Amino acid sequence: MNPSQNEVLTPSQLIFIVNGLLIGVGILILPNSLVKITQQDACISTAIGAVYPLYICLIITYISKKHPNHNILFLSKKYLGNFMGSIMNLLFLIPFIFIIFTVTPSITNILRIYSAEFLSPFKLIIIITGVCLYTAYNGINLIGEICKIIFYVSLPLIILPLFAVQKSSILNLLPVFGSGFNNILKGSIETLYSYTGLELVLLIYPYVNDKKKIKNSLLKGIFLTTLIYVWCVFITVYYFGLDLTSKSLWPVLSASEIIDIPIINSFRYLFMLSWTLILLRCITIYCFIAVYILKDFMKKTDTKKIYFFIYPILVFLSTFFTNEITRRNFLVKVTPIMVIFLVIYVSFIALLVRIKG
Repeated sequence: MNPSQNEVLTPSQLIFIVNGLLIGVGILILPNSLVKITQQDACISTAIGAVYPLYICLIITYISKKHPNHNILFLSKKYLGNFMGSIMNLLFLIPFIFIIFTVTPSITNILRIYSAEFLSPFKLIIIITGVCLYTAYNGINLIGEICKIIFYVSLPLIILPLFAVQKSSILNLLPVFGSGFNNILKGSIETLYSYTGLELVLLIYPYVNDKKKIKNSLLKGIFLTTLIYVWCVFITVYYFGLDLTSKSLWPVLSASEIIDIPIINSFRYLFMLSWTLILLRCITIYCFIAVYILKDFMKKTDTKKIYFFIYPILVFLSTFFTNEITRRNFLVKVTPIMVIFLVIYVSFIALLVRIKG
Protein backbone atom coordinates (compact mmCIF):
# COMPACT_ATOMS: atom_id res chain seq x y z
CA MET A 1 0.00 0.00 0.00
CA ASN A 2 1.46 3.33 -1.06
CA PRO A 3 -0.69 6.26 0.05
CA SER A 4 -0.62 9.40 -2.06
CA GLN A 5 1.00 12.51 -0.63
CA ASN A 6 -2.32 14.08 0.40
CA GLU A 7 -3.33 10.89 2.24
CA VAL A 8 -0.48 10.82 4.71
CA LEU A 9 -0.73 10.83 8.49
CA THR A 10 1.91 12.38 10.70
CA PRO A 11 2.74 10.67 14.01
CA SER A 12 1.14 13.58 15.88
CA GLN A 13 -2.09 13.19 13.90
CA LEU A 14 -2.10 9.48 14.76
CA ILE A 15 -2.05 10.38 18.48
CA PHE A 16 -5.29 12.33 18.13
CA ILE A 17 -6.91 9.77 15.84
CA VAL A 18 -6.27 7.17 18.56
CA ASN A 19 -7.91 9.53 21.03
CA GLY A 20 -10.83 9.98 18.62
CA LEU A 21 -11.24 6.23 18.16
CA LEU A 22 -11.30 5.50 21.87
CA ILE A 23 -13.36 8.38 23.21
CA GLY A 24 -16.96 8.10 22.12
CA VAL A 25 -20.35 8.02 23.76
CA GLY A 26 -19.11 5.34 26.14
CA ILE A 27 -17.36 7.93 28.26
CA LEU A 28 -20.64 9.74 28.95
CA ILE A 29 -22.29 6.65 30.41
CA LEU A 30 -19.27 4.84 31.86
CA PRO A 31 -19.61 6.22 35.43
CA ASN A 32 -23.26 5.12 35.49
CA SER A 33 -22.44 1.48 34.79
CA LEU A 34 -19.19 1.35 36.76
CA VAL A 35 -20.47 2.59 40.11
CA LYS A 36 -23.08 -0.18 40.11
CA ILE A 37 -20.19 -2.67 40.19
CA THR A 38 -17.19 -0.95 41.76
CA GLN A 39 -18.89 1.87 43.67
CA GLN A 40 -16.32 4.44 44.81
CA ASP A 41 -13.48 2.48 43.11
CA ALA A 42 -14.75 3.24 39.60
CA CYS A 43 -11.64 5.29 38.82
CA ILE A 44 -9.39 2.33 39.61
CA SER A 45 -11.36 0.04 37.29
CA THR A 46 -11.16 2.65 34.55
CA ALA A 47 -7.38 2.80 34.84
CA ILE A 48 -7.03 -0.99 34.85
CA GLY A 49 -9.24 -1.21 31.74
CA ALA A 50 -6.48 0.54 29.77
CA VAL A 51 -4.67 -2.82 29.71
CA TYR A 52 -6.91 -3.75 26.76
CA PRO A 53 -5.81 -0.96 24.38
CA LEU A 54 -2.21 -1.47 25.54
CA TYR A 55 -2.45 -5.11 24.43
CA ILE A 56 -3.84 -4.05 21.04
CA CYS A 57 -1.02 -1.49 20.85
CA LEU A 58 1.54 -4.28 21.17
CA ILE A 59 -0.11 -6.22 18.35
CA ILE A 60 -0.24 -3.16 16.07
CA THR A 61 3.40 -2.36 16.78
CA TYR A 62 4.50 -5.90 16.00
CA ILE A 63 2.48 -6.23 12.77
CA SER A 64 3.44 -2.75 11.52
CA LYS A 65 7.13 -3.56 11.95
CA LYS A 66 6.80 -6.81 10.00
CA HIS A 67 4.53 -5.36 7.29
CA PRO A 68 4.88 -1.55 7.33
CA ASN A 69 3.08 -1.05 4.01
CA HIS A 70 0.30 -3.63 4.25
CA ASN A 71 -2.71 -3.44 6.52
CA ILE A 72 -4.79 -6.18 8.12
CA LEU A 73 -7.10 -6.51 5.10
CA PHE A 74 -4.15 -7.50 2.93
CA LEU A 75 -2.62 -9.74 5.59
CA SER A 76 -5.89 -11.55 6.20
CA LYS A 77 -6.10 -12.55 2.54
CA LYS A 78 -2.39 -13.30 2.38
CA TYR A 79 -2.44 -15.78 5.25
CA LEU A 80 -6.01 -17.11 5.13
CA GLY A 81 -6.57 -17.12 1.39
CA ASN A 82 -8.69 -14.74 -0.65
CA PHE A 83 -12.06 -16.31 0.18
CA MET A 84 -11.65 -16.85 3.93
CA GLY A 85 -9.67 -13.63 4.24
CA SER A 86 -12.52 -11.67 2.64
CA ILE A 87 -15.03 -13.23 5.03
CA MET A 88 -12.89 -12.28 8.02
CA ASN A 89 -12.49 -8.74 6.70
CA LEU A 90 -16.25 -8.46 6.43
CA LEU A 91 -16.66 -9.72 10.00
CA PHE A 92 -14.02 -7.20 11.07
CA LEU A 93 -16.20 -4.43 9.61
CA ILE A 94 -19.42 -5.42 11.42
CA PRO A 95 -18.48 -4.35 14.99
CA PHE A 96 -17.61 -0.86 13.82
CA ILE A 97 -20.81 -0.52 11.81
CA PHE A 98 -22.55 -1.38 15.10
CA ILE A 99 -20.70 1.46 16.77
CA ILE A 100 -21.75 3.96 14.10
CA PHE A 101 -25.46 3.23 14.25
CA THR A 102 -25.51 3.05 18.05
CA VAL A 103 -23.44 6.17 18.73
CA THR A 104 -25.41 8.29 16.23
CA PRO A 105 -28.81 7.92 17.99
CA SER A 106 -27.09 8.48 21.32
CA ILE A 107 -25.92 11.92 20.13
CA THR A 108 -29.44 12.48 18.88
CA ASN A 109 -30.91 11.70 22.30
CA ILE A 110 -28.41 13.95 24.08
CA LEU A 111 -29.02 16.88 21.72
CA ARG A 112 -32.80 16.58 21.95
CA ILE A 113 -32.75 16.59 25.76
CA TYR A 114 -30.16 19.32 26.28
CA SER A 115 -30.39 21.71 23.34
CA ALA A 116 -32.36 20.69 20.22
CA GLU A 117 -35.68 19.33 21.43
CA PHE A 118 -37.44 21.02 18.48
CA LEU A 119 -35.83 18.58 16.01
CA SER A 120 -37.11 15.04 15.53
CA PRO A 121 -34.69 12.12 16.05
CA PHE A 122 -34.93 11.21 12.37
CA LYS A 123 -33.91 14.69 11.20
CA LEU A 124 -30.99 14.77 13.60
CA ILE A 125 -29.82 11.34 12.45
CA ILE A 126 -29.95 12.48 8.82
CA ILE A 127 -27.91 15.60 9.62
CA ILE A 128 -25.34 13.89 11.85
CA THR A 129 -24.76 10.97 9.48
CA GLY A 130 -24.50 13.29 6.47
CA VAL A 131 -21.98 15.61 8.15
CA CYS A 132 -19.81 12.73 9.32
CA LEU A 133 -19.83 10.95 5.96
CA TYR A 134 -19.00 14.16 4.11
CA THR A 135 -16.07 14.86 6.43
CA ALA A 136 -14.83 11.28 6.13
CA TYR A 137 -14.98 11.52 2.34
CA ASN A 138 -12.33 14.25 2.41
CA GLY A 139 -9.67 11.81 3.54
CA ILE A 140 -7.59 10.63 6.44
CA ASN A 141 -5.27 13.64 6.50
CA LEU A 142 -8.15 16.05 7.07
CA ILE A 143 -9.60 13.71 9.70
CA GLY A 144 -6.25 13.76 11.50
CA GLU A 145 -6.22 17.57 11.56
CA ILE A 146 -9.84 17.74 12.74
CA CYS A 147 -9.08 15.26 15.54
CA LYS A 148 -6.17 17.44 16.68
CA ILE A 149 -8.24 20.64 16.63
CA ILE A 150 -11.20 19.12 18.48
CA PHE A 151 -8.87 17.70 21.14
CA TYR A 152 -7.31 21.08 21.89
CA VAL A 153 -10.66 22.88 21.78
CA SER A 154 -12.37 20.37 24.07
CA LEU A 155 -9.62 19.74 26.60
CA PRO A 156 -10.01 23.04 28.52
CA LEU A 157 -13.75 22.45 28.91
CA ILE A 158 -13.12 18.94 30.24
CA ILE A 159 -10.64 20.29 32.80
CA LEU A 160 -12.76 23.28 33.91
CA PRO A 161 -14.85 21.28 36.43
CA LEU A 162 -11.70 21.31 38.55
CA PHE A 163 -12.60 24.88 39.55
CA ALA A 164 -15.81 23.73 41.20
CA VAL A 165 -14.43 20.92 43.37
CA GLN A 166 -15.35 22.77 46.55
CA LYS A 167 -19.03 22.02 45.84
CA SER A 168 -18.71 18.41 46.92
CA SER A 169 -16.78 16.14 49.25
CA ILE A 170 -13.88 13.73 48.92
CA LEU A 171 -15.88 11.36 51.13
CA ASN A 172 -17.78 10.30 47.98
CA LEU A 173 -14.59 8.52 46.88
CA LEU A 174 -13.90 6.74 50.15
CA PRO A 175 -13.03 4.14 51.24
CA VAL A 176 -10.50 3.34 48.51
CA PHE A 177 -10.62 -0.37 47.50
CA GLY A 178 -13.78 -0.66 49.58
CA SER A 179 -15.68 -2.50 46.84
CA GLY A 180 -13.25 -5.41 46.84
CA PHE A 181 -10.66 -6.65 44.36
CA ASN A 182 -13.06 -8.92 42.46
CA ASN A 183 -15.51 -6.09 41.83
CA ILE A 184 -12.71 -3.81 40.67
CA LEU A 185 -11.69 -6.41 38.08
CA LYS A 186 -15.32 -6.89 37.00
CA GLY A 187 -15.57 -3.13 36.60
CA SER A 188 -12.47 -3.05 34.41
CA ILE A 189 -14.17 -5.53 32.07
CA GLU A 190 -17.12 -3.13 31.93
CA THR A 191 -14.79 -0.51 30.40
CA LEU A 192 -13.94 -2.67 27.37
CA TYR A 193 -16.66 -1.14 25.18
CA SER A 194 -15.32 2.32 25.93
CA TYR A 195 -11.77 1.27 25.08
CA THR A 196 -12.72 -0.57 21.88
CA GLY A 197 -11.59 0.96 18.59
CA LEU A 198 -7.81 0.92 18.58
CA GLU A 199 -7.97 -2.21 16.40
CA LEU A 200 -8.78 0.07 13.47
CA VAL A 201 -5.23 1.42 13.47
CA LEU A 202 -4.36 -1.93 11.86
CA LEU A 203 -6.05 -0.49 8.78
CA ILE A 204 -4.49 2.96 8.69
CA TYR A 205 -0.91 2.58 9.98
CA PRO A 206 0.46 2.36 6.39
CA TYR A 207 -0.62 6.01 6.02
CA VAL A 208 1.80 7.12 8.75
CA ASN A 209 4.82 8.78 7.13
CA ASP A 210 7.24 7.83 9.92
CA LYS A 211 6.68 4.18 10.79
CA LYS A 212 9.29 4.25 13.56
CA LYS A 213 7.05 6.52 15.64
CA ILE A 214 3.86 4.44 15.43
CA LYS A 215 4.39 2.77 18.81
CA ASN A 216 5.19 6.07 20.50
CA SER A 217 2.11 7.73 19.00
CA LEU A 218 -0.13 4.87 20.07
CA LEU A 219 1.15 4.96 23.63
CA LYS A 220 0.66 8.72 23.86
CA GLY A 221 -2.87 8.43 22.48
CA ILE A 222 -3.75 5.68 24.96
CA PHE A 223 -2.23 7.63 27.85
CA LEU A 224 -4.20 10.79 27.01
CA THR A 225 -7.40 8.78 26.60
CA THR A 226 -6.95 6.95 29.91
CA LEU A 227 -6.34 10.24 31.73
CA ILE A 228 -9.55 11.71 30.30
CA TYR A 229 -11.57 8.61 31.18
CA VAL A 230 -10.25 8.48 34.74
CA TRP A 231 -10.79 12.22 35.17
CA CYS A 232 -14.40 12.11 33.93
CA VAL A 233 -15.25 9.13 36.15
CA PHE A 234 -13.50 10.75 39.12
CA ILE A 235 -15.19 14.14 38.79
CA THR A 236 -18.65 12.57 38.29
CA VAL A 237 -18.45 10.30 41.34
CA TYR A 238 -16.87 13.13 43.33
CA TYR A 239 -19.75 15.54 42.55
CA PHE A 240 -22.75 13.20 42.71
CA GLY A 241 -21.74 10.30 44.88
CA LEU A 242 -22.77 6.74 44.12
CA ASP A 243 -26.54 7.09 44.25
CA LEU A 244 -27.03 9.95 41.80
CA THR A 245 -24.30 8.72 39.44
CA SER A 246 -25.98 5.32 39.14
CA LYS A 247 -29.35 6.93 38.35
CA SER A 248 -28.23 9.49 35.74
CA LEU A 249 -28.33 8.47 32.07
CA TRP A 250 -25.36 10.69 31.19
CA PRO A 251 -23.68 11.53 34.50
CA VAL A 252 -20.72 13.28 32.87
CA LEU A 253 -23.05 15.75 31.16
CA SER A 254 -25.10 16.14 34.32
CA ALA A 255 -21.94 17.20 36.16
CA SER A 256 -21.71 20.29 33.95
CA GLU A 257 -25.01 21.59 35.31
CA ILE A 258 -23.66 22.21 38.80
CA ILE A 259 -20.58 24.08 37.61
CA ASP A 260 -20.77 27.83 38.00
CA ILE A 261 -17.74 29.70 36.71
CA PRO A 262 -18.04 33.52 36.86
CA ILE A 263 -16.27 34.24 33.55
CA ILE A 264 -18.49 31.75 31.67
CA ASN A 265 -22.21 32.46 31.49
CA SER A 266 -23.41 29.19 29.93
CA PHE A 267 -20.90 26.49 30.77
CA ARG A 268 -23.47 23.78 30.17
CA TYR A 269 -23.86 24.74 26.50
CA LEU A 270 -20.12 25.03 25.96
CA PHE A 271 -19.73 21.62 27.58
CA MET A 272 -22.45 20.21 25.33
CA LEU A 273 -20.81 21.68 22.22
CA SER A 274 -17.50 20.18 23.25
CA TRP A 275 -18.91 16.68 23.68
CA THR A 276 -20.94 16.92 20.49
CA LEU A 277 -17.74 17.66 18.55
CA ILE A 278 -15.99 14.75 20.29
CA LEU A 279 -18.77 12.32 19.36
CA LEU A 280 -19.00 13.60 15.78
CA ARG A 281 -15.25 13.10 15.49
CA CYS A 282 -15.66 9.51 16.64
CA ILE A 283 -18.40 8.73 14.10
CA THR A 284 -16.42 10.39 11.29
CA ILE A 285 -13.42 8.14 11.86
CA TYR A 286 -15.60 5.03 11.92
CA CYS A 287 -17.38 6.12 8.74
CA PHE A 288 -14.04 6.52 6.97
CA ILE A 289 -12.97 3.06 8.14
CA ALA A 290 -16.29 1.48 7.10
CA VAL A 291 -15.99 2.84 3.57
CA TYR A 292 -12.31 1.93 3.49
CA ILE A 293 -13.13 -1.73 4.19
CA LEU A 294 -16.05 -1.76 1.76
CA LYS A 295 -13.76 -0.32 -0.91
CA ASP A 296 -11.64 -3.46 -0.57
CA PHE A 297 -14.71 -5.45 -1.69
CA MET A 298 -15.77 -2.94 -4.34
CA LYS A 299 -12.47 -1.97 -5.94
CA LYS A 300 -14.01 -0.90 -9.23
CA THR A 301 -16.67 1.27 -7.58
CA ASP A 302 -16.03 4.97 -7.15
CA THR A 303 -15.52 5.88 -3.49
CA LYS A 304 -18.15 8.61 -3.66
CA LYS A 305 -20.75 6.05 -4.71
CA ILE A 306 -19.91 3.88 -1.70
CA TYR A 307 -20.51 6.85 0.60
CA PHE A 308 -23.88 7.47 -1.05
CA PHE A 309 -24.62 3.75 -0.79
CA ILE A 310 -24.06 3.45 2.97
CA TYR A 311 -25.70 6.78 3.86
CA PRO A 312 -29.34 5.56 3.82
CA ILE A 313 -28.29 2.25 5.40
CA LEU A 314 -26.68 3.96 8.40
CA VAL A 315 -29.63 6.33 8.77
CA PHE A 316 -32.09 3.43 8.64
CA LEU A 317 -30.19 1.32 11.18
CA SER A 318 -29.76 4.28 13.54
CA THR A 319 -33.52 4.84 13.73
CA PHE A 320 -33.92 1.53 15.59
CA PHE A 321 -31.97 2.85 18.58
CA THR A 322 -33.47 6.24 19.29
CA ASN A 323 -34.71 4.86 22.60
CA GLU A 324 -31.71 5.17 24.93
CA ILE A 325 -32.66 2.19 27.11
CA THR A 326 -33.11 -0.04 24.06
CA ARG A 327 -29.76 1.09 22.74
CA ARG A 328 -27.96 0.26 25.98
CA ASN A 329 -29.66 -3.12 26.33
CA PHE A 330 -28.53 -3.95 22.81
CA LEU A 331 -24.94 -2.96 23.59
CA VAL A 332 -24.92 -5.04 26.78
CA LYS A 333 -25.68 -8.12 24.67
CA VAL A 334 -23.48 -7.34 21.67
CA THR A 335 -20.39 -5.79 23.27
CA PRO A 336 -18.93 -8.96 24.85
CA ILE A 337 -19.23 -10.82 21.53
CA MET A 338 -17.69 -7.90 19.66
CA VAL A 339 -14.72 -7.54 21.99
CA ILE A 340 -14.00 -11.29 22.11
CA PHE A 341 -14.05 -11.50 18.31
CA LEU A 342 -11.73 -8.52 17.89
CA VAL A 343 -9.22 -9.81 20.43
CA ILE A 344 -9.15 -13.29 18.90
CA TYR A 345 -9.00 -12.03 15.32
CA VAL A 346 -6.18 -9.50 15.67
CA SER A 347 -4.24 -11.90 17.92
CA PHE A 348 -4.62 -14.65 15.34
CA ILE A 349 -3.35 -12.43 12.53
CA ALA A 350 -0.37 -11.44 14.69
CA LEU A 351 0.30 -15.14 15.36
CA LEU A 352 0.19 -15.91 11.63
CA VAL A 353 2.61 -13.07 10.96
CA ARG A 354 4.91 -14.58 13.57
CA ILE A 355 4.67 -18.14 12.26
CA LYS A 356 4.71 -17.46 8.51
CA GLY A 357 6.94 -14.41 8.56
